[in-house]
Formats: sequence, C-alpha cells, structure tokens
Amino acid sequence: MQYFLNLCYELEFFVKIAISCTIVQQVFYWFLNKTETNLIMQVILYWLVGSISFYSIGFFIEKVIKTNDSLRDKLIVRVKKVKKQSFPIFTVKGVIIGEMKALISASIILYLAPEVHRGNSLILNFGWFLMRIVVADFCFYVAHWLLHRKFLQKIHLKHHEFRDSSSFVAGHKSFIEYVIVTLTDILPIFIFGYDITQLCAWSIIGNAYNLEGHSSLSIFFIPSDFHDLHHTCFQGNYGIQGFWDRVFNTLNPPTKKRGIMFPVSLIEHRNHNK
Repeated sequence: MQYFLNLCYELEFFVKIAISCTIVQQVFYWFLNKTETNLIMQVILYWLVGSISFYSIGFFIEKVIKTNDSLRDKLIVRVKKVKKQSFPIFTVKGVIIGEMKALISASIILYLAPEVHRGNSLILNFGWFLMRIVVADFCFYVAHWLLHRKFLQKIHLKHHEFRDSSSFVAGHKSFIEYVIVTLTDILPIFIFGYDITQLCAWSIIGNAYNLEGHSSLSIFFIPSDFHDLHHTCFQGNYGIQGFWDRVFNTLNPPTKKRGIMFPVSLIEHRNHNK
C-alpha cells in the first residue's frame, strides 16, 4: 500500500503538469487560432513567453511569497538546514547574454522540429503534455545523472555553487550545461512534434515547476526539499521529481507536503492517522 501511495504521489506530478499545460494551451489557442504565424513570429512569441514567464514567476516567488513570513513558513518543509548564501545579482550583461541564448535556442528548435497543428482538443493536448513531461523527465534524469559522473562533473559545478537554493538558481549554469539541458528538453518535441500554442503553454508551466523546484518552497508542483536534498547532498534526486529516481533507486525521499495542492499526501496522512 505504501509503495502504491508513493507511486501515486509521483504520478500526481505528471498529471498536474499535463492538466495545467492543457488549460494554458486553451488560452493561447483562443488568442492565436485565427492568426497566421510564420516562423519568425513563432520564434519571437516562444522566446517572449519563456523569458517573461521566467522572470515574472521567479520574482513573484522571491519578492512576494518569500517576503511574507507566514506564507513562507507554511510552504517550506526543508528538513536539512544549510548555511544561508548570497545569490548572484542580475546584471545587464548577464540578462542580455541569457536572452541571446534563449532566442537562438528558440530559433533552432522551431526551425528543426516538425510542426503539427492539434487544435483545441482537450484529450489530444492532455495526452501530448502527459507524454512530453514523462519523456522530458526521463531525458533530464539521464543527462543530470551523467553530469554527476566524474568525467562531466566540472560542467555541472557552477550550478552547485549553491547549497542553499533560490528560484533563479534554476538558470545558474555553465554554457555547456545550458546546451545539454536544452537538448534534453527539446528531444520530446522532435519525437511528438509541436504546436506553437503547446510550446507557449509548456514554457510557462515548465518555468513554474523549475523555479518552484529551486525555491525551497512547496507551492503546487514539487516538494520543497526534493531538489534541496540534491543540492545539499550532491547526489540522488536527479529527475525533475521522484518518479525516475524511484525506478532507478536513486531517490533521496523528500518531505511530503500535505494539503489540497498535494492530495495524495493528504490521503496518505489521513490513512496513517486512522
């Protein structure tokens, strides 16, 4: 029973991603379904949605949620204390270089990937997002595991300059790691094809769970200490969340956040208390 609940807890993440992306995709479809978009327009839209959502979600977590003491204390479940660190400040040069990398990546992805128009079918889009997150999580797990092997470890050390974690640490990586992580993220697009409305939705939700995963807070998608434990221990928890780590026996079990946003944990807690 416990193994089943653990598995459901991890599968819950995939379902949340698929549902959230499907809802956001419907919004983009509503805005774009009567607009003809060429490659350049799609690249600019994809880049802008990704960049704007990354900074806006990150600043919302750091400057709104974390500055509210009661809300922060309610959402954090960190069990392994770490020494507080100063995080790098944004510089004009850093932002420009980051946006140039993002724009070039968007251009290459949309130029090479096969475009498939899937309309606004809820079932079709939900299935696409579900397959995409499962495959993306697997690809990231493999790449991240390899980055912790001795022959690639130096590439990954920049990201691990921080034992404490903050949302924007998600984007703190070397150029080579940026290329590797980008490749793992786009591989499912080449497998399943893309619809621009799906890519825009994925950018927003992908940024949300990535920033949350590094924030040390359990807001909606991921337990706050899943990636914290990876940063403090430098091993285990190589996936986006725990499914593939459980499959390959590299899971460092996180503290499960109970509540309406994490319903399986709430069910498990109630069963233990009976």
